[in-house]
Amino acid sequence: MSEFNNAPIPNGGPAATNGMRPAPIMPSPAPQGTTVCGIVGVVFGALGLVLSFIPIINNIAAIFGLVGAVLAIVAIVGTFRGKKRGKALSIVAAVLSVLAIVITLAMQSAASKALDDITGTSTSQSSSADADKDAKTDDSTKTDTKAKGEQDMEGDLTDMHVKIVSAVRSGNDYNNQPTVLVTYEWTNNTDKNNSFAVLANPKVFQNGQELDTAMYLDNPEGYDSGSYLSELQPGATGTVTLGYVLKDDSEITVDVTNLLDFSDTAKVTYKFAI
Repeated sequence: MSEFNNAPIPNGGPAATNGMRPAPIMPSPAPQGTTVCGIVGVVFGALGLVLSFIPIINNIAAIFGLVGAVLAIVAIVGTFRGKKRGKALSIVAAVLSVLAIVITLAMQSAASKALDDITGTSTSQSSSADADKDAKTDDSTKTDTKAKGEQDMEGDLTDMHVKIVSAVRSGNDYNNQPTVLVTYEWTNNTDKNNSFAVLANPKVFQNGQELDTAMYLDNPEGYDSGSYLSELQPGATGTVTLGYVLKDDSEITVDVTNLLDFSDTAKVTYKFAI
């Protein structure tokens, strides 16, 4: 009997049922779901990156990038501690957010430099124009009649020199009405190509009434239909011919003023007997 009493008790024997079974092995806690901060950080970083290329609006992109960077840092810390999944997602959020901030700063710096260059060029041009204006002051005093008062037959307007060469009867217009052909000689005093039509406002009056411009079916002798719109280079001189429909046989008055000078402060004028 003593031999049986001293025998070892197998596992799962009576001793195990009396509260002596080994403690169960507990599994280690699994990480929780994907980090929300990482997801939101990617969204803010992507929006910031897209908007960072657009001037003015990229001010918002910098804010998006900053928020995304903060969220990305929080997400990275959580994933490295094993509390959340999504380590790669958090890193992507950080990269996108940093790029958004860097590109925004670069674009704003480039825009600011371009604006400074434009402002500097404009100021330089303005200074140059002022210098030219001062240099021409003495010359302008010699031609003070320019853009002032009436000038007989020939004179200076703001951007041109004009001479009323002649006014002669011409062929009838398309409506079989009598016409007069007026010839002007003009010099382009601007610094770019221009036409008589752009600079001058020629008018012909008879009995105090303005005459209509003539339209011909067959161009009469001496009439150049394209001369009115033909451009001259700066300093060049050309001739323009225009026809006007006569009302009767009385004399006419030819006036030439600046195109946009409604006060007629400068005028070249002459009367012709028809």
